[in-house]
Amino acid sequence: MGKNIRSGRLLIAAAFMLASVIASIQADAQIAGPCADTVAKYCKDVTPGGGRIMKCLDDHRDDQSMVCKDWLAEQFKSLKELNTVCAEEIAKYCSFDTIDYIRIYRCLNDNYVALKLDCRAKLREIKDRLQ
Repeated sequence: MGKNIRSGRLLIAAAFMLASVIASIQADAQIAGPCADTVAKYCKDVTPGGGRIMKCLDDHRDDQSMVCKDWLAEQFKSLKELNTVCAEEIAKYCSFDTIDYIRIYRCLNDNYVALKLDCRAKLREIKDRLQ
């Protein structure tokens, strides 16, 4: 049971990280990919950052296309894998007093050269998907 709770918390954390990363990468606050229509229709007045776009998408879960839902599930899976693949690097380079996923993502990018190859590959994969 404790493992399920931890997995649930990691998924929630990954959702907030995804929203934060998207907001930091996308200067025009638009989400590229299959969810762009949902964001434009239901979340256009939402200020990006702090997981607000992800919360809006979650609030409008029933209004999303299947393609958007599938895309989001893939992003969550990738972010969960990033936490696993880069756990050592996050502990070494990105330890903060509070969990701030924008800072962790940027920290990993800032230390890209020092990251192990598998961590670099996962980070690059996520970055490519979000652009």
